[in-house]
Amino acid sequence: MKTHRMRRRAGWTWALATGLAAAMVAAVVVSATAKTRLRNTLTATSHAPGASGLAKLVMRSGSNGRLGIKAKGLPGGQSFDVIVNNVKVGTLVTGASGHGVAKFSTSPKGRFAMLGFDPRGAHMAIREETGEDDLEGDMDDDTPESAIGCCVGEQDDDGEVECENLTATECQDEGGTPTGATTCLPNPCGNPPPTNVVCCQTTSAGGAFVDDDPEVECEEDVEDCPEEGGVLVEASSCDPNPCQPTPPPNLVICCVSDGEESECEHVTADHCVPPNGTVSTASSCDPDPCGGDSGGDGGGDD
Repeated sequence: MKTHRMRRRAGWTWALATGLAAAMVAAVVVSATAKTRLRNTLTATSHAPGASGLAKLVMRSGSNGRLGIKAKGLPGGQSFDVIVNNVKVGTLVTGASGHGVAKFSTSPKGRFAMLGFDPRGAHMAIREETGEDDLEGDMDDDTPESAIGCCVGEQDDDGEVECENLTATECQDEGGTPTGATTCLPNPCGNPPPTNVVCCQTTSAGGAFVDDDPEVECEEDVEDCPEEGGVLVEASSCDPNPCQPTPPPNLVICCVSDGEESECEHVTADHCVPPNGTVSTASSCDPDPCGGDSGGDGGGDD
């Protein structure tokens, strides 16, 4: 009888251990396949007070994921620019009800456009053809500031090498190869570049610090795009420039103070908000009318 109870207890112990092991494996699988899940609200501006939006990012690895943007309450039957860090990355089209969806994937097909940019920590806007931003918001960022694109593992069946956002030390500890890119989107790990994409890069115009209406350059050679800090956008050529969004209206020169010095920014009037922001009568940030370090005597209009 005692032997029977001992066997039964042993069976329970084995089953419990097996169940715990399976749960641990399942937990590992879940964490590996759902590494990043971010949901951020897009806030309505004064131009579309009844609108609402949501951006949802799911990354299964550093270079494999999807981004979805949903909008409600926008003008119906219109096309809007989807702008991420001042680069037009796609479009959102609304139906008659004013609802619309834009989808992006690192493996685009069907209704999914190319996710060749990193949404984490980025500023997003949904902009009308008139230049007005109807929705805007900032995405959260779960990556360390010192992260780089680290190439890990071997080529998969598609000939691609996985990329992870790691610090240089973590990359070395994992036996990976560090790159000069600060993100895995777009993937910097020497994979064959996608077809029908261009490289978009934001630059300051005229040597000035430009915020809301920068110059966005387009390059058809995309091989070095990740390490040059560019993003990939679906387009057949750079003529016309597919990266440049519709410029916002009512741009002003704004002197923004941090309490010690002022910096000149080129923004919409809505973004030049007191007490830190003051609208200048100047027409340019060069020479600097705010007394900063970007040139000029700090006091005059152009």
